[in-house]
Amino acid sequence: MAESTDMKEMAEKAGDLAKNIWLAGLGAYGKAVDEAQGQYEKVSGKVSDKVDDVKSSTSEESTKLFDELVAKGKKLEDETTDKLADVKEKTSHNLEERLAQVKSSLSFSSRGDGNVEAQLDDLAKKLDLIIEALGATTAPKKTVKKAASKAKA
Repeated sequence: MAESTDMKEMAEKAGDLAKNIWLAGLGAYGKAVDEAQGQYEKVSGKVSDKVDDVKSSTSEESTKLFDELVAKGKKLEDETTDKLADVKEKTSHNLEERLAQVKSSLSFSSRGDGNVEAQLDDLAKKLDLIIEALGATTAPKKTVKKAASKAKA
């Protein structure tokens, strides 16, 4: 029950992270558009005899801005990929630990083939032989199977 709650919380966190990444991309796009419009308005107010110079500088500034945004985008992508890989590794490690704990709490320490009921039956037979050898007239009640079934539950 707790594991499913933890998994749901992690899924929600991953969803929130993905949403934030998407919003960061939209924000970068919006910022780029705003800056490009501001630059365009700034340069479009120049004197007409410098139009050719302005066009080339605007083109260079746009290219520079685009390259900066691409670099920022790559940086964000790398950071996000690293964080997601860390979360995935931690989640996988925690899940493996919990599974190992559950397996160890459910397993019985036994020798041989690991069949606990067969071992208990063998022990009951040996006890019957010992009781017979001691000369008891009646064997005690067998409560071994009840104890074994309680141990399994």
